[in-house]
Amino acid sequence: METAKQLLDKIYITALLCELSYNYYNRINNFVMLPTILGSSILTVLNSSDIDINKMKVINITINGLNTLILAISTNYKLADRINNYKTNRIKAVKLQHIIESCIMKNDNISPTILEGFINEYDKLYEDLFYGFPHHIKKEVVQKYQNTKSLPNSLSFLAATTTSDIVISNV
Repeated sequence: METAKQLLDKIYITALLCELSYNYYNRINNFVMLPTILGSSILTVLNSSDIDINKMKVINITINGLNTLILAISTNYKLADRINNYKTNRIKAVKLQHIIESCIMKNDNISPTILEGFINEYDKLYEDLFYGFPHHIKKEVVQKYQNTKSLPNSLSFLAATTTSDIVISNV
């Protein structure tokens, strides 16, 4: 039963990491896309006005060039892919968490076979994560939960490093 509760902690932390990473990259994506939306809107207004054709060419080329550059940066960093991957894996983690919680409520003792199935599903979550979590998010989660929850293996090294940093700074 203790192993199931530790697994629940790890799944909770994984879902939290996915949620925080999703929010982080979604915010970046929104900030990146705002200038393209504004630029396109400004071009629409300017193109319908009576501005000299030569000036309009320069304005169109400049704004369209900036829009293209912004979209290229967004595509290069695969912001949309990251956002979708974190969101999908958060949903999977929460579903797995609910299944385990339901199993714990119904049974006082979970068989090793069922527990192994849960662990395999948990491992599959990490296989489906195509991108790592941002370091600052991992560090924030470790600082908040290292003494209260079982952390995923991917955070164990960071937790050990953070703990040793605390010890060194107190000396």
